[in-house]
Amino acid sequence: MSIIIDIEYLKDLYKNIWWNSSTDFNLNLEASSFWDKKKKEKEIEKLIDELIMHISTFPKEIESREQWKKEVNNFIDDIILNRDIFKLGILDAKMKNQFFKATGEFISQCKKFDNELNYSDIGQALRNVWIVYIFQKALGFDIEFSNAIFGYSMLYPYTDNYLDDITVPINQKKAFNYNFSKKLQGEYIQPINSHEEKVFKLVDYIESVFNRTNYPEVYEALLLIHEGQKKSLKQQDCISIPYERDILGISLEKGGASVLVDGYLISGKLTRDEEIFAYGYGFLLQLCDDLQDVKSDLKNHHMTIMSQLAGRYQLDLITNKIINLTQSVVKDARCFKGNNVVELKNLIITNCLNLILFAIAEDRVYYSKEYIKKISQFLPFTLSYINRLKARLQKKFKVLQPYYSGVALEDIILYLIE
Repeated sequence: MSIIIDIEYLKDLYKNIWWNSSTDFNLNLEASSFWDKKKKEKEIEKLIDELIMHISTFPKEIESREQWKKEVNNFIDDIILNRDIFKLGILDAKMKNQFFKATGEFISQCKKFDNELNYSDIGQALRNVWIVYIFQKALGFDIEFSNAIFGYSMLYPYTDNYLDDITVPINQKKAFNYNFSKKLQGEYIQPINSHEEKVFKLVDYIESVFNRTNYPEVYEALLLIHEGQKKSLKQQDCISIPYERDILGISLEKGGASVLVDGYLISGKLTRDEEIFAYGYGFLLQLCDDLQDVKSDLKNHHMTIMSQLAGRYQLDLITNKIINLTQSVVKDARCFKGNNVVELKNLIITNCLNLILFAIAEDRVYYSKEYIKKISQFLPFTLSYINRLKARLQKKFKVLQPYYSGVALEDIILYLIE
């Protein structure tokens, strides 16, 4: 299928990197003492309470709202610039403002596109949007929203969720994939239902920024991830054992292509070094996803390299490979430009490693006791606090009202970040 992008080179490169990645434990993070963890737990509780307080004091008087917004932004700036809990020191005022503005534009566009979208779906799309924004910064660009970024990111809730839905028959998913493939190839095809109509419209958003004649790589990359999505259906139709199917290859193709598209949506073109980083970054993020979803994948009989092993073998060594791959992909990237390259790389690595650590902590039944003890020293919180964290956050945010001073909570948050 590939004409311009040397996808076989990228796949072979990362297959070799994966198989040659060490299974030794080599985590490049600072250990945290018990008292450091307790201090951070108190700090995060206080910050959440302060944030809720700020939101709940949204003023009724229109003339007072700008002052309120300024005070809340000062609070957020203090967290980013002066507090160590989230390690966001690399975010200067310019980068933070660009990030918030672009995020606000994305959320506004979501509501215009489909007012029935819930914030869970928007949050799923936002995750890809934020990857693009970080990638923009890595390549030396300002952080900016575009219709192409919107169109591609919104494909996640409209395609991934549909293909992952166990209530949708496989044949129906295959029919959707066939029509979607035709649309991505630039053929005219009539949508058969409202779901397809929305998906096709999202492709139109991408075409409004990158025409097919001048930017063929954009659509080649989109077809690559679509091909990966089709192959991922093989992970769903039956339980498989290691080496029966190329499950690693499916994760590699789907994950690698996903961020490859992100890269092409920044300027329409990528250098070889940029392609290499994008593909590797997407691969490692896919592995992080698979690690986070191991319990649900086992329940739904979705086969990944983690769910094939979980419950049969401890995941200690394969998780070490993911940790080592994460650190090497970002550290060895040669495409980063601009100021604070080292700091930006460290931010990306730290965030990815924390995703892995929290996944381990939440699914510790699949690991040895020795391994849990080893990784727990690098967690920002105690294991007992992590066990309760999700429930505590839900309880805290449950006190927020749907409206304050006659304005919907979602609109208040949007007003804050615009």
